Amino acid sequence: MYLANHLRDPRTRWMIVIGNFSLAAAVLSLNFTRHYAAAHPPAAAWLDGLSGLLFGISIGANLFAVRRARRCQASQSGI
Repeated sequence: MYLANHLRDPRTRWMIVIGNFSLAAAVLSLNFTRHYAAAHPPAAAWLDGLSGLLFGISIGANLFAVRRARRCQASQSGI
């Protein structure tokens, strides 16, 4: 029931896509930071900041989508 409700709303679906994309980009940027920091130590700071920002966007977007999906489920069930 939960999956069917949140997939009906296109805005919720896009929030989940954005959250998952930023999670993948954050993990990739951490991997890139590990290899790139050895050759260019000053650049490692902004790459760490970028990965932290992407992790934050991922957490925020996924939590917002879950909250929105629960709201849609509650409004449809009449609670």
